[in-house]
Amino acid sequence: MKQACKDEGLDIISEGLDTLKNIALDMNEEIDRQVPLMDEIDTKATSDIQRTNVRLKKTVTQIRSSRNFCIDIILLCVILGIASYLYK
Repeated sequence: MKQACKDEGLDIISEGLDTLKNIALDMNEEIDRQVPLMDEIDTKATSDIQRTNVRLKKTVTQIRSSRNFCIDIILLCVILGIASYLYK
């Protein structure tokens, strides 16, 4: 009787392990299908980021040219002058 109970328990465990094995195999197949898609997305995202960084660098360079820097310094001096006048 004890042996039959043990065998039944082992059969249930065996069925559960078979189910887990099948789930793991299905997951592995799905991962194998998705890896190329993820690589493609990564490649596109990387190239898009690089292009955006180049455009951003050009924009920042244009905005922060020496001419604009001089204007910024002059405006800063004017603001400091107004602030010192107001706080006297």
